Amino acid sequence: MNESGKRRLNLSWGAATDQGRVRTTNQDAMHTDSGLFAVADGMGGHQGGEVAANIAVRTLSSAKHDSLENFESAFVEANRVVHQTALTKPNLHGMGTTLTAIAVLGATDSRHFAIANVGDSRIYRFNGEEFEQLTLDHSYVAELVRREEITEADAAAHPYRNMLTRAIGVHSEVQVDSWRLTPKEGDRFILCSDGLTNELSDMELIKHLIQNPLASNAAKALVRAANIHGGRDNTTVVVINVNIENIETNESDEAPQINEKQSNSLIPDNKQTRLISKLFLRLKRTKGLDPSDVNNSEEI
Repeated sequence: MNESGKRRLNLSWGAATDQGRVRTTNQDAMHTDSGLFAVADGMGGHQGGEVAANIAVRTLSSAKHDSLENFESAFVEANRVVHQTALTKPNLHGMGTTLTAIAVLGATDSRHFAIANVGDSRIYRFNGEEFEQLTLDHSYVAELVRREEITEADAAAHPYRNMLTRAIGVHSEVQVDSWRLTPKEGDRFILCSDGLTNELSDMELIKHLIQNPLASNAAKALVRAANIHGGRDNTTVVVINVNIENIETNESDEAPQINEKQSNSLIPDNKQTRLISKLFLRLKRTKGLDPSDVNNSEEI
């Protein structure tokens, strides 16, 4: 790598959302434009959740997100707007939403993402060898798991698994998890509502990512798979593919290049199988997965 040069960040992305097979409305919202990627999962009655999620995403997208501090402030502002709206409209009282997002920082920080999260919508990163959940779930059962009072298997069937400990708009103030991250060549990020993660295991998420190198295809396949596995909730997925190009120092090339063009080459079937088996063994060692998980993913 030429350290004296610069790195141009090229992103391609795709997104999909569906109300699922049980719900009659879709109370998720998302944003994928202008260097900002966000997913919100609303709650609070037939209309409240949809309103809260859309207000949060709209407020976030209209605010500055050129620094980590401004990005976190945008989350705080989203909380204020949702909370004030609920106070002034009795039919929306108690509404709230999760909100998780990635922002590409400005030209001077074009090698970095800002990440922020409130609630249990998640962000994952996959680089072909490692798969990790970047965000912490702000929920009652997640707290119990972190304190080692229950297992992850217990959490999946816990009667209070949907009880959030933090949400946008429920209270006048909110605590936001936020940090800076440097994306690497080949990284793939998933932003999703819990309609995806309640239906699919980590191994199933990995399998669909490997089988669908194009971000738009991966997002659609993941939502479709969640519906095949039950579709008990709304499901929203945003997939971002990262390509980093080393360039000569040039002031005109400082800004990150952000586009929707999909240019990834397909992974041969035999390599897909090797990657899935390798990743399964690694996940099994770290998370105690059942070997049957690797064979339970529906073909899309």
